[in-house]
Amino acid sequence: MSKPLQCSVCDAVATVHLTQITQGKVNKVHYCEACANKGGAGDAAVFQLADAVTAATVAPAIVCPTCQFSDVDFRRSGRLGCPDCWPVFLDALDGLLTKVQHQVQHIGRAPTGALAVGQIRHRLQLAQVEIAKAIAAEDYEVAARLRDEITQLSAQLPTE
Repeated sequence: MSKPLQCSVCDAVATVHLTQITQGKVNKVHYCEACANKGGAGDAAVFQLADAVTAATVAPAIVCPTCQFSDVDFRRSGRLGCPDCWPVFLDALDGLLTKVQHQVQHIGRAPTGALAVGQIRHRLQLAQVEIAKAIAAEDYEVAARLRDEITQLSAQLPTE
């Protein structure tokens, strides 16, 4: 049988275990009940659990018509239910995606020497916007170069 963890303050048997993650660094602290209560760790409000426990169940605001996955399910799991969830939840996820990865479009990784499909699509979209601007500005040399790039990028995309 393993030895019980000791309180970080008084070396008694720890019954309250806290884990804090700050900037990817994990810090674990163990307290006995007495030390936890002295420091306020026994108070549910410290961890904002009181609101979560007593809060009424929130009705889903967004539901995927394909898999019936809701925004409440997403908040619980941090994942989407099916591929059709992406366009359904896109508007709600824009702020979160921008905060997490600094852009809405996922580009991702690819094997060395190959562009990921996401990167190709992203560059294709940019090239289409640029060609429209070049045509409007009557810069036909740039438009021709972009036309060739769009043709090349389109050929690299898998057919759907």
